[in-house]
Amino acid sequence: MISALLLSAGLGAVPGFFEANGRPASGAPRVGFVAAATSIYPSAPWVDADRQALTGFGLDLVEIDLTVLDGDALAAAVTGLDAIYLAGGNTFVLLHHLRRSGLDEILPQLLDDGMLYLGASAGAAVAGSDIEPLGLMDDPSEAPQLDSTRGLGLVDAVLLPHADGQLPPYPTSLVDKIVSTYGQRFPIQRIDDDQALLVVDGVATIVPSPLG
Repeated sequence: MISALLLSAGLGAVPGFFEANGRPASGAPRVGFVAAATSIYPSAPWVDADRQALTGFGLDLVEIDLTVLDGDALAAAVTGLDAIYLAGGNTFVLLHHLRRSGLDEILPQLLDDGMLYLGASAGAAVAGSDIEPLGLMDDPSEAPQLDSTRGLGLVDAVLLPHADGQLPPYPTSLVDKIVSTYGQRFPIQRIDDDQALLVVDGVATIVPSPLG
């Protein structure tokens, strides 16, 4: 059974997600933390806030640097993890590093074997069918080597985080423009900042996920 929690900004649904999927018999859940979407930025305070929140939930974070890992080193780094968490940033940069490292190829088997998937913002968007419409939110030119916008396909829709316009860079006018521009080509699932999309074996349900 593949289980995923796709967040926009609020992480309030995370503790219940782990409780519903069973915590390890001993010790804290080990969560691979992927911040590759921020590799083009000098700082990423939202990712620091995610780390603090997840640690506060009692999770044991293990940094997984997709900008350098690949092959056997990547396989070794993700072995034994209970979950993987993809933080926000530039969606196109994140998808590039998923491809370059090869994590996109080994992730399906990891999820089939019981690893949980969590993604916030860009980390949620890459789990959808395609990220092309996100080009109106993020700059695709920041990932010039990315040759396909096809997502991981955990959900058969384009996932559009920050859909309620609460964050200044993403007003509702921008969200509406994305839907009007791409809605005829792609099914689009909006996710507000206090929501998450819970996916269990391909069935997706919007659930509350309060901001901290």
